[in-house]
Amino acid sequence: MKIFGRIVNTLLAIVILCTLISAVGSAISKEPVLLTVISSNSMYPIWQRGDMVIIDNLNEKEEVHKGDIVFFKTEEGSLSSNGWIAHRVLEGSASQGFITKGDANDYPDQSSDGTNPIERGEISGRAFTIGETPIVIPKLGYLSLWAEEYQKSPYTLPGIALILAVIIGIGELRSGKQRRKKTKGVELQLIYMIGGLTIAIIMGATMLASGQKLNLVYEVTEQNQGVLMGSSVGILKVGDEVSKPLSELNNGGALKLIGAITTDDTQIKLSHNNFPLSSGQQIDTTFTVNAKTPGKYDTSIQVGLFYPFLPSAFIYYLAEKSYWLALVVVSLIPGLPLIIYPMVDGKMRRSTIKFLKRKKRNLQNAIPF
Repeated sequence: MKIFGRIVNTLLAIVILCTLISAVGSAISKEPVLLTVISSNSMYPIWQRGDMVIIDNLNEKEEVHKGDIVFFKTEEGSLSSNGWIAHRVLEGSASQGFITKGDANDYPDQSSDGTNPIERGEISGRAFTIGETPIVIPKLGYLSLWAEEYQKSPYTLPGIALILAVIIGIGELRSGKQRRKKTKGVELQLIYMIGGLTIAIIMGATMLASGQKLNLVYEVTEQNQGVLMGSSVGILKVGDEVSKPLSELNNGGALKLIGAITTDDTQIKLSHNNFPLSSGQQIDTTFTVNAKTPGKYDTSIQVGLFYPFLPSAFIYYLAEKSYWLALVVVSLIPGLPLIIYPMVDGKMRRSTIKFLKRKKRNLQNAIPF
């Protein structure tokens, strides 16, 4: 039974780790990474709603073949509101686009109004298979689907994480000395540290998912205005001033958030920089380009929403230095007590130091000098 328990715990730890990696990776890249949850029965009987599947993420040069189950997102047609979709490729090519269809659907996706063949750039990955069989973890994604119903609140996942941390803490306190005696080495220290890091990762992933980055390409000349392909601003004449909408920010949570919008481009003026976003509040943000210096510009505007774990002025100061710096620092705050507790508690600290010294001696003895 002990061996079986260890196997179950190991598998559970692997699933949790992969899920965290997937959540963070998806938040960063804005596309499914490593794992995703099936939200419909359009690929029945291969997949069903609630199944978790493994993704083989593709780079731009990898080919897509007939029969592949691909993950794509289109901006046109009736499928544009469905987000990421997993359907099978019936035919097509990278140059002409691909015809796709859910195995349980009667007609191809391109039979829908306004849905064109799927371009290669709209495909992020395909189902990971052994032979021709996709790998699936049945029904493990139902918790995620449940959470999606409440994802308008940015506090859902952090709330779940904190509840789990409280449950773990209560269990530890109730076990008392008996559990401490059974815990060997630095297992208890690792529980605290991993718990704190897990909370930090979940916090960071949710803040990252709510953040946005606008890449802006434009040109300033001393002569005429013009249109620049792929640019919402275009070519401006020195002295021109152009305002454009940036982002619509909503707070569906119970507590206020801290907004921080930053850019390194001195010709861009933002309607909002450092501001609170109260519960239920909506803010429409804009940016204005003041054309002063001739040249071609490839700049970015970073929009961040942060939990109010630090003073807003300090969060904005960090965001001005680096959005990632602000994200990491704010994410660590709620998990920091668990992370540092093993070094504050004298007994744990001494146990950890002894453990590290023992491992160091073993390493020195194993490596000849």
